[in-house]
Amino acid sequence: MQWSSLETAHRRRTRLERSRNANRVSPTVPVQSNGGAERVDDRRVDLAAAHAAPELLAIRDRLLVALAFSSGVFEAICFLSFGKVFTAFQTGNLVFLGLGAAGTRPPAGPDPVRVVISLAAFAVGAALAARILTALNGDDEIEDTDIFEAWPQRVSIALGVALVAQVGFLVVWMTMSPSSPVPNILVALNAFAMGLQMNAIRSLHVPGISTTAATATYISWVTGITTWTHKAAAARRLTGVLVGMAAGAFVGNWMLNHAHTYAPVLPVAVIALVVAIASVTLRQEPAR
Repeated sequence: MQWSSLETAHRRRTRLERSRNANRVSPTVPVQSNGGAERVDDRRVDLAAAHAAPELLAIRDRLLVALAFSSGVFEAICFLSFGKVFTAFQTGNLVFLGLGAAGTRPPAGPDPVRVVISLAAFAVGAALAARILTALNGDDEIEDTDIFEAWPQRVSIALGVALVAQVGFLVVWMTMSPSSPVPNILVALNAFAMGLQMNAIRSLHVPGISTTAATATYISWVTGITTWTHKAAAARRLTGVLVGMAAGAFVGNWMLNHAHTYAPVLPVAVIALVVAIASVTLRQEPAR
């Protein structure tokens, strides 16, 4: 038992030293100048880029786009079906909460109870993800430098828990009549899943990327365009996530109009595929 603890501690020290060394400015990591602006290599800002093979990073980026797409589908389904409430974009819910507190009620305003349910469920999901990530040798803080895999197994585990909640969403959606408590149950299930996904993807430390809300991603994308500081991989990643989320909302709206009962099937299938691909393709052996 003592030997196992010593070995685990040694592995953690080795991984931490690797990450620190990788994130130091090095002459082997080029910085390209473009009209006075520095075009920063991903290896200086993306913690996994210094350790993972480019093909693994490309797969990771595609999975991020797929998650953004599924979030867009789910957000469209929830917003169009349950009134003015978001399950991923909690900034919008804070605005809706203010409107509700001011006395604006449906149809012009939100249902305050439903908004609070979404905020609370999202927080529970985010907190659970933080516990999962920490318990499995992760860290929920952005400053963490003990990350070097393109997609650590703990991220797939957190997403797997989110997938269970979204399968529950699908089952309730397809089997229960839309009576009064059902929309609140569905909002809670998906907000819980989105909170899990948010913190799981945040732990990857991919610059500017969120697959549940696009504000930070959009800011990073605009900044890169105006200053010409993004390398090709970063530009593709940011653009893909933004387009993926918008495309997901389009598809979610289309599914509600043409295949209402089966609308959540597609995003659930996408998330399941992401977890499966990440678990098999991006699994790496721990450093020794």
